[in-house]
Amino acid sequence: MENYSILIPSYTVGPEAYQEIPRYAGLYGTKAVVIGGQKAMAAAKNKLLSALEESGLSITDFVLYGKDSTYEAARALENLAVVKEADMIFAVGGGKAIDTAKLVSLSMKKPYFSFPTIASNCAAASSLSIVYNEDGTFRAFVHFLESARHVFIDTDIIARAPKEYLFAGIGDTYAKYYEVSVSARGESLSHYKALGVHMSRMCMETLLAHGEQALKDNAAGKATYELEQAALAIIITTGWVSMLVARDHTMDYNGGVAHALFYSLCELPGFDETHIHGVVVGFGCLLLLLIDGQREEYEKLRAFNQKIGLPTSLKDMGITVSDVEKVADRITRDEDLEHYPYRVTKEMILQAARELE
Repeated sequence: MENYSILIPSYTVGPEAYQEIPRYAGLYGTKAVVIGGQKAMAAAKNKLLSALEESGLSITDFVLYGKDSTYEAARALENLAVVKEADMIFAVGGGKAIDTAKLVSLSMKKPYFSFPTIASNCAAASSLSIVYNEDGTFRAFVHFLESARHVFIDTDIIARAPKEYLFAGIGDTYAKYYEVSVSARGESLSHYKALGVHMSRMCMETLLAHGEQALKDNAAGKATYELEQAALAIIITTGWVSMLVARDHTMDYNGGVAHALFYSLCELPGFDETHIHGVVVGFGCLLLLLIDGQREEYEKLRAFNQKIGLPTSLKDMGITVSDVEKVADRITRDEDLEHYPYRVTKEMILQAARELE
């Protein structure tokens, strides 16, 4: 047996979360460069600058990450003088902005801190970057040994974000439970992976309990307890689970049919431009549950989706059985299904798709 360490990010959450930046970032230098999306940086800028007043820390620049999480975008950022001179990176925004900043951090060996401005995925707390090609198609998963040094979740900023991001975050997050629980079925798990698998249930239960009210509070722009619980499930719980169940990358239990469906559908012209990741993944869980024979769980999730407005049919998704058939072979070959308790076939996929038609 060899020694190993488990590193998961700490976090601060609340309407004044950024006030804690000096406490955590001050350990790594004095100069930070912000990398993020345009709207995200605008939403966070004043709070970031205010939190650093008289702290000895300074932000040298606010830099737009690009248009997508690509190697090309990361290389362009690495060539900027302000990025080279910075002691640390502040990754601000949604999944693609933060994933791009992670690539820069990995390449330049600079610590990064994450500041999610929307609750749509776990990028801020996970040790994974999802990388796309310049045309928007999926390219690769890039794994890290470490995640953000700290995650700062300002709930006022989350509350003012467009509702569709929280909507997508709910689907992407409960998928973590359904995919992990199937992928790890029947396995003899080491401590940290067992911890991740059991923790994944919170990704589903928290959102079924608080998701509907959180959406209402988000629509009203209110930073409530329910919205905070939903945001923590989406960003932190899912991020921790993601890291724990795939720490050594040899037995990765993160994936499943729901994510394989999304990445495969992205090969259809224009699909990725009109569909949000989490919405598709949430719908993909219905496909997963039908394939896996979990009829009772399927009915429960379908009812929840109907209640909050997530899609429950191919028509709701704007696709057909024919579209699914075009990508079905790609689904069966997807990396997310490499470690699965059984072989998912094209016939299984199409049978489930017909029921969802």
